[in-house]
Amino acid sequence: MGLISKLINIDKTELHQPKSIWSTFKNAYLRSKNLKRFWRKLDKKNLPEELIKITDLFIKSESYKWTSKFWRHNIINHYKHIINTPTSEDALNAISRSDYADYSLMDEYSIEKSRANLKDKIELNLNLFKKHPHLSLTKSISHNLILLILYEYIKSKNIFKNYDKIEKKLYLKYNPSLELDDKVITQYMLTSLLEYEKIKILTNGINRPLNILELGAGYGRTANMILSLSKDVKYVIADLPPAVFFSKKNLSNYFPNKKIASAFGITDKSEMMKAFKKNDVLFVFPHQINLFEKKSFDVSLAIGCLCEMEKAQIINYMKIFENYSNFLYFRVWEYSGLPYSFYKYYSIHKKSDYSIKESWIEHFKDRFIIPSNQFEAGYEFKD
Repeated sequence: MGLISKLINIDKTELHQPKSIWSTFKNAYLRSKNLKRFWRKLDKKNLPEELIKITDLFIKSESYKWTSKFWRHNIINHYKHIINTPTSEDALNAISRSDYADYSLMDEYSIEKSRANLKDKIELNLNLFKKHPHLSLTKSISHNLILLILYEYIKSKNIFKNYDKIEKKLYLKYNPSLELDDKVITQYMLTSLLEYEKIKILTNGINRPLNILELGAGYGRTANMILSLSKDVKYVIADLPPAVFFSKKNLSNYFPNKKIASAFGITDKSEMMKAFKKNDVLFVFPHQINLFEKKSFDVSLAIGCLCEMEKAQIINYMKIFENYSNFLYFRVWEYSGLPYSFYKYYSIHKKSDYSIKESWIEHFKDRFIIPSNQFEAGYEFKD
């Protein structure tokens, strides 16, 4: 079986397969991931004061206990990137190149899905050989082909008529871009637009501005799309530092007319609801979701984060989503193994792996276009 076929028909034992039981045991139990100790010893003189305050609060908060060993490891690496990045460069660029990198693998599924929308040959009016910063020429060409495939897939969809409304600066700052048909696009711009399309389908029956909760927003790409295209939406982002610092900074920069605030120090439910009603975008730690009123949100979003949690954490968040929202949209790998754990694998095809109740209404569970070994799912919560 070739590499491309493996990407489509991948078996869970082939993904994140450890070399030995001993190496897996070392990762799970012996290798230190003591984020508290790392933070205490870290030289913080070049860190932004706001980021230091946010991280100090997080380290002492309940959310610290809700964080997987895998993500504590990632957070340590993120701070190392920030410390080692020259002041002339945006530190998030360094982090995004390692942790939020675009996917540069094509497969038969994504190519076939794009080809199905074509009536004629593609008129190639693009610089296929454009070399992107920090990518080799080979990877640049591969990435350009991926952008072409995505563009051909989405350009005839109704959702793409919103292109001119998109606030594009965020995507252009952190993602390699390409010009097609006089339109500048990036991979995360188009994938965020496809996610927005599914979220709109899921919440189609709601005829007022949405209240949205997003868990693990990264640098804010999905929020950027929704805030661009949905008028008067209320948006709460629950995330960990340093990502939550960067997403707040980005959204504040690109949406200056929005009321954007953080509520990391709030411990009272009435104060949290006041902050929620007062602002357009509110940033909190994950454990603070419990300070909102039940069913405060129309839809909860969890894009690429549930498969990076311990099973107890998945159960916890699914209960939270059910208690505080009416719908759930999430994306995960079809099969995934959790690093720094002991043989923990999850499958989107096994409801118990993601604590999905039989009473929930499944609106869709679809293979994503790129990467096609990810699935997006939409559920409605019913008692």
